[in-house]
Amino acid sequence: MQKAAIKVGQTPTFPGVCAKTGVPADRTIRQEFAELPGWTLLLIFWGIIPLFIATGFARRKVTVELPLSARTRPNIAVVDLVSAIGVVVAFGLLVAMWVIGEIGWALGAAGLLVAVLVGGSVARRLVWLSGRLDGDVLWLYGVHPTFAQEAGRSAPPELGV
Repeated sequence: MQKAAIKVGQTPTFPGVCAKTGVPADRTIRQEFAELPGWTLLLIFWGIIPLFIATGFARRKVTVELPLSARTRPNIAVVDLVSAIGVVVAFGLLVAMWVIGEIGWALGAAGLLVAVLVGGSVARRLVWLSGRLDGDVLWLYGVHPTFAQEAGRSAPPELGV
């Protein structure tokens, strides 16, 4: 898999192939990417609420419509569904064990919750692509070489893709 760069602020023209598989795309999927300044993470020392407030105001985000094939969409849906079910079950176990006073089991459920969140994130990156907003450039990772080549033709030369 390769990477592709898109200049933020201009309307990107994506090729008519799926960003993940390279086969002809028959639809698009709306994807949001964000950039979070590193200084906001320091606010964790003052509490989770100040952290959430600062990240809400300091975050820059960009939304793009990426081409998607009929073959890729079900994979994304399955990963999202299994992850959502895993989070609900693990959180339910955590609350139930905490309420009945089984602290050992509650800690195990908390570990399960973390494992489900990490596993779901990794699985989502395997079936779809990831991205990073870096200043005025959106970098897409895990794209198909055909998509990267076609998207690179419309990218500004200063991006070096």
